[in-house]
Amino acid sequence: MPDTPFAWKLRLSKRAKRPRITINVYGDVVLVWPHTMSQRGISNMLQTHTAWVLKHLQAIGDKSKHSVVLPKQIYLPALTQTWLVKYEEGKGRLRTSKEQHTLTLIGNLEDKAALQGALRRWLKQQAKLYLNVCLAQTAAVMGLDYQSVSIRLQKKRWGSCSAKGNISLNAALLFLPDFLVQHVLTHELAHLKHLNHSKAFWAEVEKFEPEYKENRRLLKQYTKHVPAWLTEQL
Repeated sequence: MPDTPFAWKLRLSKRAKRPRITINVYGDVVLVWPHTMSQRGISNMLQTHTAWVLKHLQAIGDKSKHSVVLPKQIYLPALTQTWLVKYEEGKGRLRTSKEQHTLTLIGNLEDKAALQGALRRWLKQQAKLYLNVCLAQTAAVMGLDYQSVSIRLQKKRWGSCSAKGNISLNAALLFLPDFLVQHVLTHELAHLKHLNHSKAFWAEVEKFEPEYKENRRLLKQYTKHVPAWLTEQL
């Protein structure tokens, strides 16, 4: 195989009529080659397109670096708290230290995935402390009982309610202002009476949140406030 400044794979295709090079969002370079065509031209094909491949790999790398960056500061509107984040090199298993709204991650600083995982676990802990209490209080006001509550990390849903009365809440809710958190809790609790989005359901929501329509509109805009380190892999 020819020597190139990038890793690549050969895929012989019965459908391809001419050779082509593909690069996916993860930077995987694949040379698609018609299975009936002589492979003598592979080296020339790769050499001719080297500059093009390197340019696209650089663009993918730059995009990745800009989209997912470990934070030095985390602002949680729901709690009106700002946390400073520090990273310290240390031996052994990754551990966290929390003091005066400063979160210190101690471990192998080259292991970005582990650092990201620690940040996510920390956020889930903060969300559990806050959301469990808020949900119980809101349920009491609405006169409703739920079976259980779980805190998760989800990309598309702020929350959900099952037919058995189990409520799931997204830890990313902490990146919303408190009135929008309340909107999501009211919405999910109303599903305990109406497991749909019928007129009766929205009437139930409106009893406890007259401005729910405006809050629904605002909620869609706040998706962009969720940081990439929470939803995307490094």
